[in-house]
Amino acid sequence: MTPSKYKAVMTYLEPKDISDLKKYSKKYRVTMAQVIREALSSKFSQGDPFTAGFNAGIESCITAIHEMQAAQLRFPSGTSMAELIEQELLQKKMTNETTSG
Repeated sequence: MTPSKYKAVMTYLEPKDISDLKKYSKKYRVTMAQVIREALSSKFSQGDPFTAGFNAGIESCITAIHEMQAAQLRFPSGTSMAELIEQELLQKKMTNETTSG
């Protein structure tokens, strides 16, 4: 196994949370691990008003993009323009480490 910057952890989730996580992961074509990392990052950054505001702006943009008819254009892969833009925007979200220096 190749060394990774990630460490494995085990957690327990409600069956509904697991189902929702799988659906979200499949719908947006991201790994379940990435969804969990982003959720933790978002949760941990809530104490910092700048980071929380920045991330809220990203979430608002994602919502607006998904509501645009033009962004529903689908490529042969089945991925929509909105999904591609969302993936790019999610990578721009900040964590406390991003803003602390």
